[in-house]
Amino acid sequence: MKKNSVLHIITKNVFTLFNLVNLILALMIISVGSYKNLLFVFVAIFNTLISIVNELRAKKIVDQMRLLSEQNPTVLRDGRSYQIRPEQVVKGDILVLSLGDQILYDSIVKEGTIEVNEAFITGEQDNITKHQGDQLISGSFVVAGTAKAVVKNIGADNFVNKLEDSAHAIKTADSKLFKLMNNIVKYISYTLIPIGALLLWARFRTETNTADAVTSTVAALINMIPEGLILLTSSVLALATVRLSKKKVLVQDLYSIETLARVDCICLDKTGTLTTGNMQVKDVIPAEGQSEDALINTLELILSHLPADNATSRALHQKFVLGAKIKPTAQNVEIIPFSSERKYSGIKIKNTEYLLGATEFLTKDKQIIKTAKSLAGNHRILSVFKNETLLGFVRLEDEIRKDAKEIIEYFYKNDIAVKIISGDDLETVQNIAATVGVKDLTGIDLSTTKNHNYASLAKNYSIFTRVKPAEKKELIAAFKKQGYTVAMTGDGVNDILAMKEADVSLAIGDGSDAARRSAKMVLLKSDFSAVPSIIDEGRQSINNLERSTTLFLAKTVYASILAVLFVILPLRYPFNPIEMSLLNFTCIGFPGLILALEKNTDRIKNRFITNIVEYSFPVGITISLAMLVLSSLAHFNVFPHYELTTTAVFIAFTIDLILIYWVSRPLNALRGGLLLTIIAIMAGTFLIPFFHHFFDFVFLTTNGLIVTVSIILGAILIFELLKLLMKRLSAKFIGKD
Repeated sequence: MKKNSVLHIITKNVFTLFNLVNLILALMIISVGSYKNLLFVFVAIFNTLISIVNELRAKKIVDQMRLLSEQNPTVLRDGRSYQIRPEQVVKGDILVLSLGDQILYDSIVKEGTIEVNEAFITGEQDNITKHQGDQLISGSFVVAGTAKAVVKNIGADNFVNKLEDSAHAIKTADSKLFKLMNNIVKYISYTLIPIGALLLWARFRTETNTADAVTSTVAALINMIPEGLILLTSSVLALATVRLSKKKVLVQDLYSIETLARVDCICLDKTGTLTTGNMQVKDVIPAEGQSEDALINTLELILSHLPADNATSRALHQKFVLGAKIKPTAQNVEIIPFSSERKYSGIKIKNTEYLLGATEFLTKDKQIIKTAKSLAGNHRILSVFKNETLLGFVRLEDEIRKDAKEIIEYFYKNDIAVKIISGDDLETVQNIAATVGVKDLTGIDLSTTKNHNYASLAKNYSIFTRVKPAEKKELIAAFKKQGYTVAMTGDGVNDILAMKEADVSLAIGDGSDAARRSAKMVLLKSDFSAVPSIIDEGRQSINNLERSTTLFLAKTVYASILAVLFVILPLRYPFNPIEMSLLNFTCIGFPGLILALEKNTDRIKNRFITNIVEYSFPVGITISLAMLVLSSLAHFNVFPHYELTTTAVFIAFTIDLILIYWVSRPLNALRGGLLLTIIAIMAGTFLIPFFHHFFDFVFLTTNGLIVTVSIILGAILIFELLKLLMKRLSAKFIGKD
């Protein structure tokens, strides 16, 4: 079953541990005929439906956008080429492969020569040349050349599918939310059944009425289930995915929204980010002793044999091939395709070699390299050689993005370090970086040194040029070791290894198919200005979820403590399931949802664990102590026993309200209105006759009022003291999460 199929989404949300527990608890309530206390079942059903609807809505949008993002494979049928959907490919089809293509099917090279990278499969980063008759493995990608290949395997027979993987596989996000949710589920799973069994045994020991014993046990266990938290998390991230889709951002990994919100280092390629990627030939400059005509003729000859498969080659073809008189030579031509490792391409005719590419990779002549650098400025310089003789240079210009400076300023204002990793010349990249406002221009040309110390490079430089694909990956790994959460942008196959290594990767929409498949997010309109919006969207989601999580985990803390206490002590559990459902909605679910959807683009404060310690634990402990005192007083008849659940609800509500106030600070119109709404809901349930009777509330006697007010005042004092204590403990032992 596909992980993103409709059936998978439905079964994943229906057949959960929490739903199983809810079903068992519902059967327990039904067995004693206390049907009114089944309200929690409808809450569980509602939670499940919302989660399914949100995920299906997000899936529909993501699938539609992925159709726009993915490049359809080109096949030859009956001598004609067709672009078809991947699922329409059949065994025996002939694929046309070129630079940047992901190899989706196990195939055999029929014609041509290509270089492929199989790093995702073999772990080896070196490119492998494939000739006629060689096997191509699904999941690899083309880094140089063109070829025709016969499809050998499709679907489940594909190598990559046998590994239960896919061509666009993405490693599990390093998500604090994901880890927190998993730990909560694990904790609940390990403790719920044994605690439930012990609590039921203890209730039968102290209760003479079977129905009371069962309902009090169910109330305790319901309280331990943080199902609303999981719903809220998945819903908030799904809604963020939907909102980002409106900005033409395809989110392929839900939790990457959180990761990008935490990013404090972004690695950019010059092309497509600082510049638009729209390359144009500015001029050609013959070498000393060479003519411009000879230079142009050589360019036409080289380019007539090479594909226009990237921005640079398209600009060169536009200038030198379209309309040119020269036609490709039919025989005796050896093609040298462009690759990011070589940084040049060319042809060989008999004993004559014609090469076009980065100067430093074509010659060691320092004077030629110096001349090329002097011509660069903000331009890209390509050198043309014939049998190691320089014929001249081609100067290309790449349009600088109009909003590049504004984007760079956004990164700096938000404490995000900017690193530029490029295959271009150092001075060219530094000049463009200075133009768009990059502050740290310390740079190094990696082609001038060997045996790199990547830790030292990452520490001392911010601009890296003439970088090979494997070197990009090592630089990303070095930044991560420095403690950065790293985002990587890319558009070509040379970026894929680094994108996989980064914490979160963004592909430019008009880049290579392989890059788009590998990225966690795709900028479909190739609009890099969307990145700040993505970061803001993630910050809103995570900041608000941090606050909402505090509410949910406070309930889990006191529910767990109370469950253990009431196993040990011969006291009546103070809540019934129906009152717990009211408290869960009023003090947790409703405010949690409102707070989670509020606009909040503040920087991530990394306070998950800190919030639990400083707020959830103090509230949980305070409510536990209050309920222990309350049940003890009821046990010794200090106030009427039938008032226990009513007083328990109002004490717990008051303490929860204090917690909501603390996590909502500073108050604004929305948060202040939220507090007033919560108070109004609780007042209505007590004062409106229908709800008063439905929730089994009673009007308190004088003793009941005195006990309630006294415990509330004492609880407020205890909460403040515990909050101060926990704050000191968290500062000493936790610090920044």
